Amino acid sequence: MAETINTLNKRTLKKETFLAALLNSDGNISKACGQTNISRTTIYDWIKKDDKFQEKVSYVNEELLDMAEDQLLKMIRKGNLTATIFYLKTKGQSRGYIEKQYVHQTQMMTPIKIFDMPDEVVIR
Repeated sequence: MAETINTLNKRTLKKETFLAALLNSDGNISKACGQTNISRTTIYDWIKKDDKFQEKVSYVNEELLDMAEDQLLKMIRKGNLTATIFYLKTKGQSRGYIEKQYVHQTQMMTPIKIFDMPDEVVIR
């Protein structure tokens, strides 16, 4: 039993070490694996089987996204026109700042009816 607890503690420590490396490598899983000497297969296995670990990996990605958004907003505040246009195209679509239209297509729910026509009605 003590051996099982020791194994769990080691795994937990490895997971936490990996998460720190993931943040320091800007979310790059391969780089974090290299820094911690943990295989990608192991990481994806942990993500698949451990909901809390999966949540923490997602949190790292969200944190990096927040950092990128912060940098974008800093550029907008400095008057960077490209950053402003990008922001409006992505966040301002509901206000009309959009270059293309998105078409939402739903599956047809009723079947198409095909009728047999008599030969004399068919145009050839």
